[in-house]
Amino acid sequence: MEDSFRCKMMPHPPLRFFFFLVLFLFAWRAAATEGKRTTFMFLVDTSLRPSPFPSDRHWYSSLLPSTSSCLHHYQALLHGFSASLTPSQARAIGEHRGVVAVSPDSLLRPHTTRSPSFLGLDLRGSRLSAVSHRGSAAVIGFIDTGIWPERPSFTDRGLGPPPRRWRGECEEAPGFNRSHCNRKLVGARYFSAGYAAAFNVGGQDELRSARDHDGHGTHVASIAAGASVAGAGFEGFARGLARGMAPRARIAVYKVCWAEGCMVSDVVAAIEKAVSDGVDVISLSIGSSSPAPFYHLDPLAVATFRASLKGVFLAASAGNGGPSPGSVANSPPWITTIGAGTIDRYFPAVVRLGNGACVRGTSISMRPRERRRRHLVHLFSVGRINAADTNLTSQHINGRIVLWESGRRAARIEIGAALKRAGAVGTVVYHGDVDPEGMLAEPHVVPTVAVGSRGAAIIEAYIRTARNPTAVISSEGTELLPGDAPEVASFSARGPNPSVPCVMKPDLLAPGVNIVGAWTDAIGPSGWAADIRRPGFSVMSGTSMACPHVSGVAALLRAARPRWGPWEIRSALMTTAAASPPVGDEAGEGGPLAAGAGHLRPERAVDPGLVYDLRYDDYVGLLCGLNYTAKSIRILTGKAAAPCEPSGDKGVWGFNYPAFVAAADEIASKGELVFHRRLKRVDGGGPCRRYRAVVAAPDGYAAVVEPERLWFSGMDGETVEFRVVLSEARGSGGRGRRHWWKGGSLTWREAEGKHAVRSPIVVLFPRYMTKRE
Repeated sequence: MEDSFRCKMMPHPPLRFFFFLVLFLFAWRAAATEGKRTTFMFLVDTSLRPSPFPSDRHWYSSLLPSTSSCLHHYQALLHGFSASLTPSQARAIGEHRGVVAVSPDSLLRPHTTRSPSFLGLDLRGSRLSAVSHRGSAAVIGFIDTGIWPERPSFTDRGLGPPPRRWRGECEEAPGFNRSHCNRKLVGARYFSAGYAAAFNVGGQDELRSARDHDGHGTHVASIAAGASVAGAGFEGFARGLARGMAPRARIAVYKVCWAEGCMVSDVVAAIEKAVSDGVDVISLSIGSSSPAPFYHLDPLAVATFRASLKGVFLAASAGNGGPSPGSVANSPPWITTIGAGTIDRYFPAVVRLGNGACVRGTSISMRPRERRRRHLVHLFSVGRINAADTNLTSQHINGRIVLWESGRRAARIEIGAALKRAGAVGTVVYHGDVDPEGMLAEPHVVPTVAVGSRGAAIIEAYIRTARNPTAVISSEGTELLPGDAPEVASFSARGPNPSVPCVMKPDLLAPGVNIVGAWTDAIGPSGWAADIRRPGFSVMSGTSMACPHVSGVAALLRAARPRWGPWEIRSALMTTAAASPPVGDEAGEGGPLAAGAGHLRPERAVDPGLVYDLRYDDYVGLLCGLNYTAKSIRILTGKAAAPCEPSGDKGVWGFNYPAFVAAADEIASKGELVFHRRLKRVDGGGPCRRYRAVVAAPDGYAAVVEPERLWFSGMDGETVEFRVVLSEARGSGGRGRRHWWKGGSLTWREAEGKHAVRSPIVVLFPRYMTKRE
C-alpha cells in the first residue's frame, strides 16, 4: 500500500483524544492487566496550580495515590513529573485541570583513532586544531552508559580550571567518588529511578553510580573529547595516537542506560540537569525507532526542543536500522541527526580455501598474521542463525571453522561465542540479504572473518563440492586505503523523516565504522561475560560512533565562533559537508536520504561564509503549518502561542532549514512549490560580498531561484531572503521508475571564489517507499 509523504499532518483532534490514544496503544500493551503498574510521564501547566499548594512538588504529590510517589520532578526545561501507576490511575490524573499531556515511559537503546586525521583536524594550519590546542571552555554532556574515569583519555594534564559558569558536580556513589572527576571530567551523575521502576531492580549498586559497566559511554566520550594517548590500539590493530575531536573540551557524564536500555523518564531528567549544569553540547547516541506521533506528546522531544532554545547544540545518532527507507531515529527538526560512514582504515583478512581460492574479508579477532587451519564445514541446514540460543550442538562443529549467515537482528558476537562453546575454532560470517556486501570488524571471542555474500557463495560452493574442504583464516593487520572512503555504512538508518518528511534526516554523515575508542574495565570488548580481555581501547561501529564526532566538532565550533547558536552550527556543518562527488553507499542507493547534506568537513565549517539562521518563529511557523494548535505549541515550547494565522504553506516551506525536500505528489497537485529561505553573513564583515545561485535540479524537475544573485554589504550578521520554485519539467511528468527519490542541489557561490554554500534538493516518491518495521 502506498503512503502519502506530503509534508502535512492531519488536523489535531482534541488533546484528550491523544491522551486516550497514547494510553491505550502503548500502556495497555505494557500492562497486561489493569492492575499492573508502569511508569507514566506527566507534563503540567504550572500557571494552573491550585492556590493551596505552596510548590509544584506539593501539587504533584496531591495528585498521586497514597501507594505511589514521584520518580522524577521536571522543572528546568519542562514542568511535570513521572510516577509508577496503573493505567486507570494515570487516566484519573490526566483528567485534572493543569495536566496537559501524559505519556507512558518507553525504552531507548544505545546505537551501537584515525578519524581526526581523516577529517582533516591534524593538518598543519588547521584552524579548529589551533582552537583545540589552545584549549576550549566548551563542555560536552554525554547522555549514555556512564564512563570509566581511569582511562588515560580522560586525563586533565595541561588543562586549567573548568569554566566559571559550570555548575555540575561529581556524584558520590558505590565505586565512584569525587576524586574520579578532574579538570577534564567535570561532572558525573546517574539517573535510574525510571529504569528501577520499570524493571523492578531497585537497590542494585550498578544503578547508583556513573561508572560504565557497558563500555558504550566510555567509547563515545573518548571519540568526542578524549585527550591524546600515544600507543593506543586494539589487540595489535590500529596502533597510533588516539585523540578525540575536541581533545581539550570538558566532559560531563549523565548515566541513563543500564542492562536493558534507557528509560525516557530518566533521559529527560538527565537532559534537564545537563542544561542546568551549563553544558554547551549534548551528545545522544541512543534512540527509539517508535517516536510519539506528535512532538508535544513526546517528553523527549519537548526536552530537547527547550534545550535548544537555551542555546545547547544537540547531536544524536540516526540509528542502525538501515538500509530500510524511513528507518531514521531522533528526527525532530531541532536535533542534528548523524548517519554513519566509513573511514580509510581497514582491517583486511583472508579465507584461503583448500583449492587455492582466496576470499577477502575483515577481522580484528585474530592477532595480525595469525593463522588458523581447520576443516571448513557449513553448519548443516543452518544457513542463517538468528539467536545465540539456537541449538548448535553438532559433531560437525567441534574442531572446525564454521560458515554461517547472520540474521537480521542477530547478536553476532553472542552467536560467535555460542559457536565457540559448541567447539568451533573459528567462524566465517556473512550478512546475506540483510546487508549483502557489508562487513564489520567486531571483537569476537572466537577467531572470525566477516565476508560479503559473494565471497560466502564461493566458500559455500567449495564446501558442497570438495570431499575434504579445508581452509586457513588469517588477519593482515591494519591498512589505509585512501580514496575508498567515505561511504555510507549499510546499517546506517535512512530517511525520509518519518514525522516531518519535508525536513531532511539524517542531517549529515560522520565516521562510524571501525572506530577506536576507550573502553571500560568492567567487561570485555565482546560484551560476553566470559570474555576475559580488558583492553584500554576497543573497536566499535554504529551511528553511536558517528554522533560524537559531530558533538566534538560542535564544541570546537562553539570555541571558534562563541556567538553562534546551535542552528548556526548545524547550518555551517551541513552547507560545507562533502557531497561532490556523491558520497558512496555500501547498500548501493546513496543520496541525501542516506548521507544527508554530505560528509562532515570540520575545517570548512569554521568559515562557511553564510548560514541559514533558524529562529524560534521559524519553528512556530513550521508547527502551525503542520496543523498544531496553539495549545499543543505551548506544550512543546513552554511559551504562550497565539492562534496560528492562515499563511498558506509558508510556515512549512518557509522553515529556514538548509535543505529543500518535497513530495512528488504535492508538486504535481499544486503545479509548483515555493520554498522561502534567508541567509545570514557570518564571515566577520568587511568588503561587500556577492553570491550567485548554481542550481542542479532533480531529474525531471525545474528549480528556479529568485533572485539569482545575492548582495551582502560589509556588515556581519546581515540577512538576505530568497525563494526556490520547484516544479515538474515540461513533458517529464516528474516521475521516476528506478529510485524512490530524486536529488539535486542549490549552491550559493561567492563571486570572489572563497565560499560555496550548498544545500540538497530532494523530491520523494512515496510509491517507492517501504513500510517501516
